[in-house]
Amino acid sequence: MTVRSIVLASVAVAVLAHPGDAAAQELDPRLAESIEWYTGVAGTVDNERAADLLRQAVADEDPISVMWLARVHSRGRMGFEEDPERARALAAGVIDQVRAVADSGLAEAQFLMGTAHAEALGVEKNPLEAVVWYLRAAVSKHVLAQHNLGNVYFEGEGVEQSDSLAVIWWLEAARQGDAIPALRLGMMYEEGRGVPANRDEARRWYRESAVRGNADAAAALERLQAR
Repeated sequence: MTVRSIVLASVAVAVLAHPGDAAAQELDPRLAESIEWYTGVAGTVDNERAADLLRQAVADEDPISVMWLARVHSRGRMGFEEDPERARALAAGVIDQVRAVADSGLAEAQFLMGTAHAEALGVEKNPLEAVVWYLRAAVSKHVLAQHNLGNVYFEGEGVEQSDSLAVIWWLEAARQGDAIPALRLGMMYEEGRGVPANRDEARRWYRESAVRGNADAAAALERLQAR
């Protein structure tokens, strides 16, 4: 077992034994709804509605919402303009508050600390630390933390690359309605990566993503059905 594996296993045991006090701060309901439209958990992806709700939450200077605004500007998510400089400035103003809330046990803040370390938002880039924070949120069934753990295992960013672990985490997120992990599961089943190749399962997951509005999944499903 590598040092990274030992660290992550230790974190998992500690978090499960002492999950923290998530009641220390509740998530702004507008932000919570925004994330559901962004991921497709609400039934379909609607970036316009998600962005409007996020702006409403940010207007009240909620630090978790401000950190989310930093996140979407960091990579141009949710229809927002990609603006890394603005993202870093926004994150710098709230990172201490987000960390305090994350330490109290709020999964959304823990996920955002993972993003902070993955994308150097208010902190130095540290892929392993990002994974540690994602894991803390993922054990509370945080959808995007599960999604991102699938990504880091697929890419080998901060962990040893593992297609099978990528599938496991994407499956957890997709079962909760996240459209992009469903697309990626379709790809994994089509290509036989981390799971045995299975076109029926590939179609199933492409369809699941497509009905939530993912155009890439719709195109992949059409391609497979034409064969």
